[in-house]
Amino acid sequence: MKHQGYFTLNIATTRGCPYKCNWCAKPIYGNRYNSRSPERVVEEISFLIDKFGASYFWMCDDIFGLKPGWVQRFRDLVKERNLNFKYKIQSRADLLLQEDNIQALADSGLDTAWIGAESGSQKILDAMDKGTRVEQIFEATRLLQSKGIRVAFFLQFGYIGEKMEDIRKTIKMVLDAMPDEIGISVSYPLPGTKFYDKVKTDLIRKANWKDSDDLDMMFKNTYNKAFYRKLHIYVHNRYRIKKGWLSLKKLFGNPFKLNRRTIRDVAVMVYHFPRAIANQFLLNKYARQEP
Repeated sequence: MKHQGYFTLNIATTRGCPYKCNWCAKPIYGNRYNSRSPERVVEEISFLIDKFGASYFWMCDDIFGLKPGWVQRFRDLVKERNLNFKYKIQSRADLLLQEDNIQALADSGLDTAWIGAESGSQKILDAMDKGTRVEQIFEATRLLQSKGIRVAFFLQFGYIGEKMEDIRKTIKMVLDAMPDEIGISVSYPLPGTKFYDKVKTDLIRKANWKDSDDLDMMFKNTYNKAFYRKLHIYVHNRYRIKKGWLSLKKLFGNPFKLNRRTIRDVAVMVYHFPRAIANQFLLNKYARQEP
């Protein structure tokens, strides 16, 4: 597989997750957390580079480098063996802010960090038992980007009790922090989770993956399914508009730095602007309808 011109392979360094997010798929794997040693992981990376020419790795753990000192030891081993590669991870904002984790990740070749941001509303994060603070999301994003690391947010809409105020806070968080990428889903009730137990009486017609997708609201919530499907598009509209505007501001500051990326961002902004207006109108319409 190719990623941004790199030959990419997947690696798992851990299995399981010790955190208590009440909607997460962890019941599938159990509550145990098992971690491979940095030595074994670096040995595997070295083999894959030498044998197959891999240069980019997707660390597909739920949370990369959770154990204290793990990423620092990983960094040291990568440097000792003079390995040259890039990789991306999934992590938590609070974990990234511990010790010198971000510096160690940067030194070992981290290219992109996907953060489970979920929501810009502390009320919703607390309801999810997420265990993170909105301020930590901002701080982790700022520090990662200051080291040249791309940041991506996982966002989740439609959790129980989410109101328009909470949705606005999430959109504001995205536009203020401006991660390099966003991924959006709606809250999905997985059997075995506390979240599922709270909404299972509403799962009348759709109780299987084959009956839905990751943007399909499966239980009765504040707003209807059409609202959440349109919200997904609207958030991308607003994000692309802001991204284009920032590129345009940079161009105004230095017109000689015009490049393909700037042209693309501005063109995408122009494309999304009228659609954002239309989709906001539809969102307001759907918000007034019965869920």
